This record gives sequence, structure tokens and C-alpha cells, in this order.
Amino acid sequence: MKYSPPLDGIRAIAILAVLVYHVFPKALGGGFTGVDVFFVLSGYLIASVILFDLREGSFSMREFYLRRIQRLLPNAAATVLVTVLLAGLLLVPSEAVKTARHGVWALLNLSNVYIWKNLGGYWGDSGEYAPFLHTWSLAVEEQFYLLFPAALLFLSRRRVPRVVAAVAALAAGSFALSLWATRHQPDAAFYLLHTRAWEPLLGALLAAIRVPASGAAPLRPFRPSRATEIAGWAGLAAILAASFLVTGEQPFPGFVALVPTLGAAAVVVSVAEGEGSLSRFLSASPLVLVGKLSYSLYLWHWPGIVLGRLLADHRGFPKREGELFGAALGIAMAVVAYHAVEQPLRRRGPGRRGRLVGLGLGFSAAAAASLFLSLRPATPDPLGLFERPAFHVNLYNAAGDGVTGALREGARYADVLEPPSQPRAADAWRSGGIVHPWGGGTPRVVVLGSSHALMYGKVVDDACHRMNLSVAFLCADGISPWFGNNDENSFSKEFDEARRRALRAWKPDLVLVFERWDTADEGTLATNLRTLADELLASGRHVVLVGQPPVLEVGESVNLREFVSWTVSRQGSFPLIPQDSAAPRRSEIHSAMQALARVRPGVELLRVDDAFCLPDGTVRYAEGRKFFYADDDHLSQAGAEVVESRLAAAIARGCRTKANETAPSRGPGERKVVL
Repeated sequence: MKYSPPLDGIRAIAILAVLVYHVFPKALGGGFTGVDVFFVLSGYLIASVILFDLREGSFSMREFYLRRIQRLLPNAAATVLVTVLLAGLLLVPSEAVKTARHGVWALLNLSNVYIWKNLGGYWGDSGEYAPFLHTWSLAVEEQFYLLFPAALLFLSRRRVPRVVAAVAALAAGSFALSLWATRHQPDAAFYLLHTRAWEPLLGALLAAIRVPASGAAPLRPFRPSRATEIAGWAGLAAILAASFLVTGEQPFPGFVALVPTLGAAAVVVSVAEGEGSLSRFLSASPLVLVGKLSYSLYLWHWPGIVLGRLLADHRGFPKREGELFGAALGIAMAVVAYHAVEQPLRRRGPGRRGRLVGLGLGFSAAAAASLFLSLRPATPDPLGLFERPAFHVNLYNAAGDGVTGALREGARYADVLEPPSQPRAADAWRSGGIVHPWGGGTPRVVVLGSSHALMYGKVVDDACHRMNLSVAFLCADGISPWFGNNDENSFSKEFDEARRRALRAWKPDLVLVFERWDTADEGTLATNLRTLADELLASGRHVVLVGQPPVLEVGESVNLREFVSWTVSRQGSFPLIPQDSAAPRRSEIHSAMQALARVRPGVELLRVDDAFCLPDGTVRYAEGRKFFYADDDHLSQAGAEVVESRLAAAIARGCRTKANETAPSRGPGERKVVL
């Protein structure tokens, strides 16, 4: 089978789409579909190689797998080894252990299974900090290479039409599974072989049509014609359209994946014989060069981006700068690895045995480093500097124990104390949420908000208990206080309506509203605040908008106590942690709330950020052995208690009781916000 430059050209377009997507996701929201183009090309090339060898009577399963190992394993093993070593040197222990554990699965070509089981959806927060997230597609390809040659060898012993029909049937069956799983098991549909196999099988189908396995049957080349030329350019347009128009918001793969895959198939048909205008375009030297580097670029760019992002997070640099630096370093490493590792070790001439021995040693080194580091214990606070932080969010979650999974998974909550919640229905929100009738009668205080409301739940509850005020918690993890602005799904809509019904029925004295305000849409924030305040005032007498505490610039994946302890062990002093880059945005939001309070009698802003902001611009995250944060943006119970007196005073003011006399005094350094 002769070398085809235009196929390297289409590889270049696919890898450039992936690179741009990973570095500038907003600029090319569907760039991840470049992986689907790779799947089709891989299926076509592998099936073509096997079928050409079968025609010549020279196919050897042993030789096929040796060539695959020489082609793919050296650079992959080098990527894993270097990434794991850098993680061990530069990252906090728990992050290094996670990276090494994932590296073991990547070396075993089971990364897709590991990600599916441990990281969840491709667009989730966990994947953003996983250096080997991209290896899921390599695992799918390797699993396909493991199974498909034997199937094709078996089919080749039948008549040619049966080979084509059998490959088509396998592709159709996998596509049907993909459609079903995209709807019912979306993560499995995205990552696993049985729902992705139809894409390389589509390429294999083209190879089976073009190259009959039997030498008795003539080749069936895709003759260049006006029709194939038009189809090829249309296919390229489809690939580009998918890169620009497909987003993670659409069910994927499903029907949407047909756009890049059929586009890739059309391009293959058009350029397979190396003739025509599209073939000449894709054979341009810059595209061919990038195409030859595509595998190495794919391997190295994402670990560079993730490590750059993590290091920037940990050292207080802008995350964007870290990502760009990491991407540039990853691309440079890809070029070096292509020339120093990939090309030398893939040759099959004299000295092959020595190259295979070297490859085995490199793989063993990568596996040993990954196993050793993955088994290293990672204790969040090995120096014993702090008490374990408590996080009482599940006690007040009206939608069940929705935060429990987050607390039990991931490094950031690895050591957080989660007090047991009282048994209650998962749909307590339907009947008014979690109600504590400390003063009898209907609730006089109602709490609205997401997890930022839940983190204050206990201090609000305790204050109401002391003042004999009945209180209701109509808050849930992931559900914002904005009515009608939550995700368009049935639960969110029903939750909004349940809150409205309860507020209209109770007409509480006070509604406390908490939220991570800096995630709100900047263009509509002021309007949404007015709308929310007016609706709440129509059902209650007083509304307190509770400001947001500062967010630490360490990243949302890190365990804060571990980071602090790790830094102390390295530099002998506590790290100074600044606020993240959204600090000016939070200041603007507080100003907007204050302006609203001036024109809406009954609305009050209660700021809490000044209790944690230090004069040098860093954040007060601990005092003595008490640690004030559960993660980068949520306060622990100790942190919530820092502003307990402010919340108690606001409750007393809002309910117009004599509870001012029993409210706890403000702590040192705290001041009342007067509007």
C-alpha cells in the first residue's frame, strides 16, 4: 500500500481542530470532533493495510501487531513517563497520585474505561484537570486494533461481497447502540468501544469496497470524477462545519457525529487515488508536515495544557497564561518526541530486535514509575497543622443528599467531615423544603440558594433556634436562587414553582438569598437582581442578599489543606493565597446589590468578604488550627462561623424581634455593613 500525502493533510486539519479547541474552546467549540475524523481515517488505513497484505498472501498477525506496537507505543510510553515524573515533582501528592493511576490505565489501553468510571463526562470539571483525559480515544483505537484484524481475517475467507456486507452490518449495529446510549447512557456512549466502533468501521467499509482481500478479485479504486470531487470538498466543508457548529450542549456522539464522520468518508473517497484538486490541496507541504506530527501532537499537547493550568493555579499566576505556556511546551515536546522517539523506533530494518528491546525497557520504566507513584500515600495534612474542616451542606439540602457524591469523590473533599443528615424524602422541596419550627407556626425565615446557601445552613439554623424563629431551607446543590433561570429541565422548573408556592403561602418576615454571584450573567445581572428582589418582596417583608466570600486562586481540583501543608513542607512558611481573577467582578456585583438596596426598601446587602480579605490582597483562609475553606469557593463550618454574628444580626433586623439582645456579638475585626 503506497503512501498517500492527502491523508496526512486531512490528519493535519483534524489535529489542528483539536488543538484549537483545547487552547481556545470558545473559538472552535466543536474542535473535539477532529477525533471522529481520526477514527474514520484509522479504520480506513488499518483495514487497507490488512486487505493489501491478504491479497499478497503476506499477512501475519504477529507482524501486524509488532508494527502497531512500534508505531504507537514508544511515543505513548514516553508521554506517560514524562508526565508522571513531572506530576510527582510539581503537583501536590493527591494530584500526582491520580495522574499516575490514570497513567497505568493509559499504558494498558483502558483509559476510556478509567475515565468513564472515575471522571464522568468529557465536559465535566474533573476532566479539566486530568492530564491523560485525551487518551480515551487512543484506547478506543487500540481496542479496535485488537479485535478487528481477527474479524477481518475471518471474513476475508468468504466471498468479497460478504466482507463488505459484514463490515456494514457491524457498523450499523454499533451506530444503533450509539444512538440508544447517547440518549440513555451518554458518558458510556462517548467513551466506550461498542458505541464508537461504527466510526472506524465506516473507514474500514471504504477499504473493503476498494481493496478486495482476494487476489482473484480486481481492485476497485475510487475513480476521480466530478462527483467524487464535489463530494470531497463537501466532506471537508462538513468537517469544518462540525468544528465550528457542534458544541458539548448537543447529545454526542449520536446523529451529530455523522457530520464529521461522513465528511471524513467523503474526503477519503475523493483523495484515495491521489488525484484531483482536493488531493492537491491536502498534499500541500505544511499540511503534510503537521499530519505526520499529528499523533505526537495529540499525545503531548493536552498534558502540557493541564500541567500548565495546575501550576498556574497553585502559584497564583493567571490560569490562562499557564495553559498557553503549557500548550507551547507540549507542542515543542511533540516535535522532539517525533524525531527522537517515534521515528527511530518504528523502523523495521536491521537492528529491529534492539529497538524492540529498547521499547520494552521504555514501557517498563513508564509502567514502574506510574505504579510506584500511584501507590504512594497522599495524606491531606501530613504535618497535622489544622483540624479537619466540617461541611454541613447535606443537612440542609432540600433535594436529598445531592452533595454527598462530590464529598466522597475527588481530592478536594478527601478529608472533609460530613456530619450525617437526618432521614428525609429526596423530594422534601415539594412540601416546603427542610423546615425547623423552632418558634412554631409557619416559617418566618426562608433560605434560598445553591451550595453557597447550604454552607451557611447550620449557622443560620442555630441563630434561628436561639431566637425561637421557625426557618425553612428551600435550597439545593446546583440550583440557583434565580427563578426561571435554572436549567431547562423538569426538576428545575418544578423546584422553582414549589419555592414560589411556599413563599406565597408563608409570607415570611425575611428571605436570605445566597449564591456564587460571580457566575451570573454579567449583562443581565442588574435586571435579574431587581426581578428577584421584587418577586421576593411581594411574598415577604425583608430580603437580605448575602455577598460572596473571596474565591481562592488555587483551582477547584486541589485539596486546600493538602496544598497549604505541601507548601509549608517545601518552603517552611504558609503560602499567601490571593483571590482568583474574578475578584473585580465580585466587587462590581456587590456595588450593584448596594445600589439596588438604596432604591428598594426592604432589600439589604450583607457583605462577608471583608472578614476574609487581608490588606495585602490575599485571603485569610485559616486561623490557628481552624481552616475556613472546604474548597476554593466554599466556606467550611469554621469559615461560616466567622460571620455568624453578622448573619444573626441580619436575621434579627429582618424579623423585627427583640432577638438583637440575644444575637452573639461581632467577632474581632468584624463590622456591620450599613446601607
